Amino acid sequence: MKVLITGAAGVLGQAVVARLEAEGDYDLRLTDVLPLETAHEFVQADLADWEQTAPLCQGVDQVLHIAAIHPWKQYTPEQYLDCNIKGTWNLARAAAEAKVQRVIYTSSIAAMGYAPMEGYPLPFDESKPCTPQEDLYGLSKHVGEQFFNLFRNTHGLNSVYLRPGCFIPCDEETPAFGFGLLGSRLSFEDVAEAHVLALRSAVVNEAIIVTAGNPFTREDGPALLSDARSVILRYFPEAARLEEQGVALPQRICPTYTIAKARRLLGYEPKMTFARWLRQTLGG
Repeated sequence: MKVLITGAAGVLGQAVVARLEAEGDYDLRLTDVLPLETAHEFVQADLADWEQTAPLCQGVDQVLHIAAIHPWKQYTPEQYLDCNIKGTWNLARAAAEAKVQRVIYTSSIAAMGYAPMEGYPLPFDESKPCTPQEDLYGLSKHVGEQFFNLFRNTHGLNSVYLRPGCFIPCDEETPAFGFGLLGSRLSFEDVAEAHVLALRSAVVNEAIIVTAGNPFTREDGPALLSDARSVILRYFPEAARLEEQGVALPQRICPTYTIAKARRLLGYEPKMTFARWLRQTLGG
């Protein structure tokens, strides 16, 4: 299978390439705006430039469109518009015109918006309407999904929107990381795994949330907004030992998500969960 990977010089792109190399079943074409030393076919290209983007999908079976800029660094609005919006438009158009079988698009939970929404209690699932009102990044990811919707309707282009949570590198021994695993955070390795599982799958035209998961139900939703501590202790009573060590449990966890769809459609099972972090932190 011939696979194009955009953003191949980035942190996530390199991790996905390494995973696919280990499997040995894929003929890879890599692209990035930055140079990259690799044994695979590599095309240095700026996706915001249609003339550079148009040939990339020729002869390709599937695309992993990972290329994007993220708010973990400082970017201008013009950079978001060029990379995340114009670049994604050009890539989607090129894939549609080349009759690529499927594009797996690295969207984001930011495309959904983070604020609580009446009628859609926590934890959020993929049925929550997308209301990205917090920043240009979230809006750019939502617009990208709409581009693929358009080309599905006009050209029959199949796609999958992976919506990973936050995987900005940080100190994984900190409480901020641990409690984040109950909400929007996940490990970098689990993001890469979700992309590989999506490529192996036959799923088409679905949005799929990818986070570290949690045991929460819709009945827990109201308490997660005001008394999350009691919810955490109900599911993880050993977390009381954190308080004995001077670590305060959060009173609010929002947003938080269910990964039931990722489990069902991709067989995704996160390796770094809050339960694992808690065991490591407590030395159990």
